[in-house]
Amino acid sequence: MERVNQSLLAGAGVALLLAGGCTGKIGMGSQPASTGATGSGTGGSSMAAGGTSPGAGGAGTTPSGNPVVTVPASAPQSPGYMVVRRLNRPEYNNTVADLLGTKLTPADDFPGDDLGAEFDTVGSALSTAPEYVVSYESAATALIDDLYADATRLKNVVTCDVTTGGDACAQTILSAFARRAWRRPVTAAEAQSLMAPVTAAKTLGATPVDGLKAALTGVLISPFFLYKLELDPDPLAGAVRRLNPYELATRLSYSLWSTMPDATLSAAADAGQLATDDQVSAQVDRMLADPRADTLLDNFSAKWLDFVSLDSHDVDTMLYPSYTSDLETSLKGEARRYMQEFLHNPLNVTGILNSRFTFIDANLATFYGLPRTGATNDTDFIKVDTTGTERQGLLTLGAFLTNTAYPNRTSPVRRGEYVFRRLLCDEVPAPPANVPPLSETAVVGQTLRQRMEAHRANPACSPCHNLMDPIGFGLENYDGIGAYRTMDSGAPIDSSGTLPDGTTFNGAVQLGGILAQDPRLPQCVTEKFMIFAIGRLLNQPNDGQWVGYLSARAQATDGSLPSIIRTVMLSDVFRSRQPGVSM
Repeated sequence: MERVNQSLLAGAGVALLLAGGCTGKIGMGSQPASTGATGSGTGGSSMAAGGTSPGAGGAGTTPSGNPVVTVPASAPQSPGYMVVRRLNRPEYNNTVADLLGTKLTPADDFPGDDLGAEFDTVGSALSTAPEYVVSYESAATALIDDLYADATRLKNVVTCDVTTGGDACAQTILSAFARRAWRRPVTAAEAQSLMAPVTAAKTLGATPVDGLKAALTGVLISPFFLYKLELDPDPLAGAVRRLNPYELATRLSYSLWSTMPDATLSAAADAGQLATDDQVSAQVDRMLADPRADTLLDNFSAKWLDFVSLDSHDVDTMLYPSYTSDLETSLKGEARRYMQEFLHNPLNVTGILNSRFTFIDANLATFYGLPRTGATNDTDFIKVDTTGTERQGLLTLGAFLTNTAYPNRTSPVRRGEYVFRRLLCDEVPAPPANVPPLSETAVVGQTLRQRMEAHRANPACSPCHNLMDPIGFGLENYDGIGAYRTMDSGAPIDSSGTLPDGTTFNGAVQLGGILAQDPRLPQCVTEKFMIFAIGRLLNQPNDGQWVGYLSARAQATDGSLPSIIRTVMLSDVFRSRQPGVSM
């Protein structure tokens, strides 16, 4: 019987591939070499959008405190070429949970997903090695076996008795299942191909149930399930086209929820009600209000801000005995809850750096020395006002400060580079070759800053360090796990600095306030979300203009993260595609 089942499954795979899943259409949308794209990653887009150096401020602020912006008169034309995107591991697990109601998480055992500009949603980084193919087949088989082991869930998929209902019953089941799994209607040719394992079962001595199980498994190993395909009627024409309703529903759902469209979004696609701005906006608002939008905290903000790395970060607990697994959990919870406040409220994203609040449980109340009232238990995260304290915004969150330190000391370079790359979307020059490392031998009475300033005196080191170090020095009052201090190696800490444009500051609070006014910050948030949601690197000719245009439109409202999300999703760069030839 095992051999029969393997034959049925092989037949399912071949039939589905012949139905169109492995034609040249799958790779459509990759960038032709003639587009003139430059750079890699996200480089260049912020500069093209009008970025300036830290501390440069902007054109002033509105009475509400939001930056004054000028919205360009028109949007750029080309949405850019796409590379086909497969489901990443979180998306796969979420999708099979919604599709089958399973509690299995098979993607946990898949090979790791490569990152493109910090995100595992970028098509050009999501390769499909042979190991994935083996994993997909094993997962699909296990998922269908798991479905058949649960009579209640099985009734939601297998809606008739294939033994008595024959081919008509099987066709009804498979067409309905593929419609949901493939996130679009099934064509007549595809519906016919789905029946191949059912037909083969009759000649191989297998039961109709065996044939149906193999066919259902085949739906899950189809490229139409594993990839978020956008197939162009004429890939050689090159004309920009709007996504069809099912393609747009898929982009919306995976961008906001990291899973397949729900019944409401699918019904809107079926009814052709994803065409106008109002229709799309209504869906975006509905989806952002749904608890599933909190997946953005784990799959977007935690990866953009690198909070995910805290799990693998080493801390020397001999030097920092207060750093325990419980404290690490609390730091991650604080960072997640902090960004959740910006996801669910109309707070300008510049406030990420200068907001006077955070969220603490009992562990953090002790660690930060902040009062905590109104909690019913030690694990509740309570919003607290940090006015008048040394805590302000992301740059004083323990998760950030720990993750940008070495196991045994702070790192002004890492912290400064983080600000440049992740918050301002700027580039730091690569260090020259053969530069001697900073001595790790601490000297009593000499701060890390003093040792680093001697290092910076080397002309080969100064170009990079003059950019990064002032920001990092401004955070030196926070040790390698984020605890506040005033002394380092027995000497007073100097946290003053001068930014490249000449702006001076003293300490993290002033530094955060200055950086919050940098026009690159809202542009960078926009850029990061575009990469995550659209699923491609922003390295094509119009991308810098798109970042500037969409950021300005969002800032012209309230400049909040929800406004940035809505602005991106209502734009042509999200709702359209540029056909191209597979490379």
